Amino acid sequence: MLRMTHREVKWMLHQSLWKKKDTEVVVSVVPTQIRGNSFTIRHSDMRTLRPHQWLTGEIIECLFHIHAHKCELGTRIYILNHYSAGVILFGKREEVMKHTLSKIHFDSYGAIVSFVHVDGVHWTFLYINAEESTVYLADPARNSAEQAESDNAANKFSDYFKMRRTCCSKTDWVDIKWKRGVMKHPVQQDGNSCGVVVCMMAKEVMEVFPKTPTMAFGTTKKEMAHQRKVLAMEILTASVFDKEVNCAMCAGIKPPGSMPHHTHTDWIQCDSCFRWCHTQCLHMDQKSLEVGDWVCSLCDK
Repeated sequence: MLRMTHREVKWMLHQSLWKKKDTEVVVSVVPTQIRGNSFTIRHSDMRTLRPHQWLTGEIIECLFHIHAHKCELGTRIYILNHYSAGVILFGKREEVMKHTLSKIHFDSYGAIVSFVHVDGVHWTFLYINAEESTVYLADPARNSAEQAESDNAANKFSDYFKMRRTCCSKTDWVDIKWKRGVMKHPVQQDGNSCGVVVCMMAKEVMEVFPKTPTMAFGTTKKEMAHQRKVLAMEILTASVFDKEVNCAMCAGIKPPGSMPHHTHTDWIQCDSCFRWCHTQCLHMDQKSLEVGDWVCSLCDK
């Protein structure tokens, strides 16, 4: 497998992450803690890591999995999908019942980490420590209601685990008497860095788990700009994407919808970055293939 060198990663950051307009070219494929699953990170997703941009949930959740892997916590901390976390905290019962996660055995884990979307404009960090029977909902912004919100989150998850027992006979974590917790943490100093701060919170929690961290990272604009580059580097270096065998548009070896018995696939290679793409993913016909030199949208000036 050909993985990017440190020099190639730095080139990606300088040339395509910060300067190029959004494209849908795949720049990283990062495995999750669930074997066989991965995050496909596209150039447009990565560009949300630029200064003063609002991070997407895909980027934040991908970074959670990277941190868990680095800390060797894949079997100790469960990373709850942020959409499911939001439904559990804010959804109606009939919506929550669609997120029972019946295949997950929470008794196998010591904690849950996640994050939630608040009012469509803000991210908050969710941490559930089963060993302490404590639920934390930490707001990157200065928020006097953080205690009350953590208390509400503890009640919501207590109801959630009881609902799992009713719906799918899952008894894990049902008997825990959940209580709220409050962690002292830095606060964001601008309107765009909540996602970055959430990633930093998760990283600090994982590095000292099962202890409660003492968070002391900086949140000035300069520090956040630097941290965005660090996070981008982590996503690129964690990638298992092989540009020699994977399509830069769908990340697969075979085009989407291909039948197993189909052995022929048309490819085209970028003459600049040397990524390969399925012609089907580019909607290219035979006439388009006769143009001679060709560059992908990421390299097209």
